[in-house]
Amino acid sequence: MFGKSVPVFCYHSVCEEDGHSPEIFAAHLDAIIDMGFKTISANHLYDICLGRRKLDAKYVVLTFDDCHISNWLNVVPMLEERGMTGVFFAVRDFIGQGEIRSKADVPAMLPMREAFIKALSENDTSQFMNEAELKSLVHDKGMEVYAHTCRHQGCFKDLRFSGDYSTESHWSTWGIYRRFNSKLPVFDNGSSFAYNGFWPVFRKGRVFFKRRTDEERRQFCREDFTRCMEKIKEINGAERQFLCWPWGHFDSISLEEAVACGFDGTFTLERSANMFGTDPMRIHRIGVGSGKDAAWIRKRLSIYSHEAVAVSCFKFFTKKNDIGKVLYITDTEKLSGGSRQLINSAKAMRLAGVDVVAMVPPDSGLIPELEEIGVEVVVLDSFKNLFKAAGFLADLINEKQVDVVHTYHNRSVKIACLAKGLSLLGGKKFKLFFNRGVIYKPNPLAPLFARVGDGYICNSIKCRNVLLKHGVPAKRAHVVYNSFVGSGRKPRRAVATSVIYVGNSGHAKGPDVFIKAVESLLANDPCEGVRFIAVGLNDISAYKDIASPSTLERIESPGYVSHDETVRLLATSHIYVMSSRQESMPNTLIEAFDAGLAAVCTDAGGTSELIRDGVNGFMCPVEDVCAISSAIKKLIDDGELRRNMGRLNLKIVRNLMSNPAKSRALLGVYSSYTKDEPKITPLEIDAFMED
Repeated sequence: MFGKSVPVFCYHSVCEEDGHSPEIFAAHLDAIIDMGFKTISANHLYDICLGRRKLDAKYVVLTFDDCHISNWLNVVPMLEERGMTGVFFAVRDFIGQGEIRSKADVPAMLPMREAFIKALSENDTSQFMNEAELKSLVHDKGMEVYAHTCRHQGCFKDLRFSGDYSTESHWSTWGIYRRFNSKLPVFDNGSSFAYNGFWPVFRKGRVFFKRRTDEERRQFCREDFTRCMEKIKEINGAERQFLCWPWGHFDSISLEEAVACGFDGTFTLERSANMFGTDPMRIHRIGVGSGKDAAWIRKRLSIYSHEAVAVSCFKFFTKKNDIGKVLYITDTEKLSGGSRQLINSAKAMRLAGVDVVAMVPPDSGLIPELEEIGVEVVVLDSFKNLFKAAGFLADLINEKQVDVVHTYHNRSVKIACLAKGLSLLGGKKFKLFFNRGVIYKPNPLAPLFARVGDGYICNSIKCRNVLLKHGVPAKRAHVVYNSFVGSGRKPRRAVATSVIYVGNSGHAKGPDVFIKAVESLLANDPCEGVRFIAVGLNDISAYKDIASPSTLERIESPGYVSHDETVRLLATSHIYVMSSRQESMPNTLIEAFDAGLAAVCTDAGGTSELIRDGVNGFMCPVEDVCAISSAIKKLIDDGELRRNMGRLNLKIVRNLMSNPAKSRALLGVYSSYTKDEPKITPLEIDAFMED
């Protein structure tokens, strides 16, 4: 049989400045009285929840978060006038000293937002009730005062970019950065008690964001709750202590710490019945927005004073976008360009404090590098049996409590989509993204994959446009540029001017175009002392039909070499040539940038997204041998130009394509919702060049 329930209302400031006028509040109180409700204390409600007192009348609890000065000046007199009581939750660090004030002592009452900003940025707590006023509430007015944490601390709960720091930013931003700077980015915020959050770390004048660990948050909660309770106990002298959650956000960790610190109950913003059997550590409340009229109050009293209706109108808090663990999956055993970006992505997540798991074949060349950076590697013997592999992946996601799965290479896409289907049958819910680093026609099922998962992550706008052309929804196609983590050392050049091509013998890479360009160049100028290097061509003699023996003799061909050796050869060279017919965003171009090389590139794929013709390199039409040859000649002859281009390219990759930049971009995608606009990370090349 269903019984009564106790509605609990949550107010904040009550003043014209915040749109919740004293007149509106007075109408609320009168409606409560007219409907026959009696206000009771938090202690009384606690006893009802534990069955120590009967719910024998129509009761309501009025709570006031933050203790804005308007509560003292406007709320308390109206409660006293009607013989009503209230429960006030004070922010410990905003409790100032001084005498009890009247309206004449508060020259300009500020809205709650501005009051918080002044308290956080200037340590000006004059807009909040002081200690004398809070003590008077308890000892003179018969009200209750309890804890609302030390600073109502917010955090960036995810990295969904919401603009740069501005005067319009949420007030909690001032508590995250501590001082205003319009160049700093702002993201979606939440409670630092419920979310580990992403916190700014400043290094050499630049900022990146690092996620707190569970243990760090646990320690933060413990210290905050302890310090807050000590202060509130001095004020209320009560045996029982209650905590009000900022924004109503909490989770198992923060609840455990609240219990361990001795709180007897906590007030949330969840909505349901409050009655015998309700957990006092999760007392439900109804938030009262500014401007809500008396009719709204009457309706909520009717709903939440009856158990059956209150339970059916529930609203429980669930954490969203809490990205704590990412799983990368690939079926390849080779250290290809794509798998190297998988490693860089894993490094970026580790840098951001996110745990990483990787699922790879047993003989994968990625394993040593992944383990070296602290990634937990899980081996799958066979990727060929899609259904078996999907079951293995689904179990792994459940076991490791994975929040995001990011696939590399085609077979992994199918396996992950099947695992996503299995998760709908009761497994761990996770987000699913597919890496895309090529510009050829995608699998015909790509639009379906995008809808089963959460979308594609492309390494160039050109790559994204190809997916859109083949039916992938625009909101499911994101862009995160490749990154490169070099040694950080200044490159040491060879004495002789060196022109280097890095690729393979495939038609798309255009090795024949490079050789023809060298042939054309040498036909007009012997380029004495200049070295030409072609990395990745196993047999240079295979091009004897398109170039003279003398040209082929001038081209050094070390064949296939290790990645470390490729990076070393780039570092000793001066001019990088990309002669491709088809590209998305080649890793070697970014590695050449990091080596401080000037670049000569064909306008293939996303190359034009990095190169500004004549500024940091030269852009040539695809297969235009003469244009490539002419651009190489300009850079050979003009050492100052190529050095300037190389210095600019080095700055671009180390500032705009670093792993901190990639971690922010990736986490922005991982945090996104389907309804969000696609994340297309701007490289801001032009603005950077202007600086």
